[in-house]
Amino acid sequence: MNQSMLLAVVAFAVVNYALKAAGPVMLHGRKLPPRVGAVIDALAPALLAGMLVGSVAGPRWTHLDPALVGGMVAATLAWLARAGQLGSVVACMLVTALLRVVL
Repeated sequence: MNQSMLLAVVAFAVVNYALKAAGPVMLHGRKLPPRVGAVIDALAPALLAGMLVGSVAGPRWTHLDPALVGGMVAATLAWLARAGQLGSVVACMLVTALLRVVL
């Protein structure tokens, strides 16, 4: 690893640490308003859903795999039925494999 690469990695680490520390430092122990907290809590699932749709469907929905979509629907239904993480993953795998055989 050359020196400029090492410097870039260290710089990114310092910036990352500074950004993560900025929020608590600026708030000084104050609570966020409930509406702001709700928006912050909703950010992670929304970003994950966006990345998942982009990964599954591809650019302009050109790589949409019906078997994978069916598997994700099965995982969602299993999760809503309180099957847990393992049960949801198993449901997704089984339905995806079955749909790939049938389709």
